[in-house]
Amino acid sequence: MAAAAAGGGAGWRVAPGRAPALMLAAAAAALGFLRISALDVKTPEELFVENGTEARLPCTFSSSEVISSLASISWSFQPEGATTPISFFYYSQGNAFPTKDTPLKNRISWTGDLNKKDASVSIANVQFRDNGTYFCDVKNPPDIVVKPGEMRLRVVQRVIVSAVDVKTPEELFVENGTEARLPCTFSSSEVISCATSVSWSVQPEGATTPISFFYYSQGNAYLRKDTPFKNRISWTGDLNKKDASVSIANVQFQDNGTYFCDVKNPPDIVFMPVEIRLRVVQRGTSPH
Repeated sequence: MAAAAAGGGAGWRVAPGRAPALMLAAAAAALGFLRISALDVKTPEELFVENGTEARLPCTFSSSEVISSLASISWSFQPEGATTPISFFYYSQGNAFPTKDTPLKNRISWTGDLNKKDASVSIANVQFRDNGTYFCDVKNPPDIVVKPGEMRLRVVQRVIVSAVDVKTPEELFVENGTEARLPCTFSSSEVISCATSVSWSVQPEGATTPISFFYYSQGNAYLRKDTPFKNRISWTGDLNKKDASVSIANVQFQDNGTYFCDVKNPPDIVFMPVEIRLRVVQRGTSPH
């Protein structure tokens, strides 16, 4: 025991190979920087947004520390084909600082809430050039994120889904020499206004493209006179009843074909006109 005491610490035995690790840990503890970040940032891996709409870039985080005035958010963007990201937004102490010399100029807004650990931003009027990878970096000292969250923004073509629903029968049998009423009704989420219009066209049998022959707007009917229907078309609908029907007087065999009813009630428009197949039969032989 005396020998051990005389040798100071010489009596403590350290397992081979652990001395360097213990020395590093002791040094780090003495300097006060041995700390692993408890800050976790989450973003979706991929986000699809239609062009011309608003894109909210979601970014949330968790931290073992209380959110303080030192907390800050940084967003950067690496456009497709680029090799380095560009910083475009910084948020600190309740103030947003968007960068103005980027393609996102005047289109970025803060939509997060640090008290709710939300670091999201939004891009207005998204364009195809906004495609790329976005990075969300959060700092809440002494917690700092080791790796920013990242997401791939994919801007796709905007698809207008019509809120106008137009209906016609698929097929209509009419005897030659009689009057054929082409029924067309519609529903719309919008109020019928002076901007509402109805268009009718026909694709005769054997033809490859339709011919417009009738247009109705603001209470007026406009008939195209250089068609086989000259002076035989009349408006028999009622927009207030959401009826866009027309009639053909003295139907002839040459009137056989496919008829298209197109209704527009801005901002609602029909995505694709509906069609009805007119079959003119010999008088006295109609199946209906």
